[in-house]
Amino acid sequence: MRARRGITLVEVMLAGAIAALLTFAFMEGLALSARISRENSELLAAEGYAWDTAWKWLNKRDEDLNGSATWQYYPDASGTAVLSNECPVVWRDSPLEAARCYVRVRGEALSRGAETVSAKRIEVDVEWGAQGDRRRLNDLGAGTARSFHVPIAVYKGLIDRGE
Repeated sequence: MRARRGITLVEVMLAGAIAALLTFAFMEGLALSARISRENSELLAAEGYAWDTAWKWLNKRDEDLNGSATWQYYPDASGTAVLSNECPVVWRDSPLEAARCYVRVRGEALSRGAETVSAKRIEVDVEWGAQGDRRRLNDLGAGTARSFHVPIAVYKGLIDRGE
């Protein structure tokens, strides 16, 4: 007697289980991809905002900036809040989760061969994210935020560029 041809219930269940596992793995990959994309978007937005801020400070008058060799924070070490229209990607409505921007300036003497040139070093940091999961570009900000170690710094010479 010949066996009947066809698919058994065990084969159908096994194929269903394999399809479910593959679907689950694909969905996990999509979720991971979305999270990485959001994190990269926030990092790029924060870095762009920091460079814009550095450019604004580079265009300030020389006498308005700190000339001493010790760092001076503007307006102070607590930084300033990032507004929603300035950088909406990292902006949060909650005061506990508000994005902050830190700017510090100090005078430096730079050597160019035999001559020494006086300049101001301007450093900018941006901190953002949910409470308990804060991130920042570099280590200027306060707190325990995770740092990406992206230094944003420019040097301003004595010649003013104007505003």
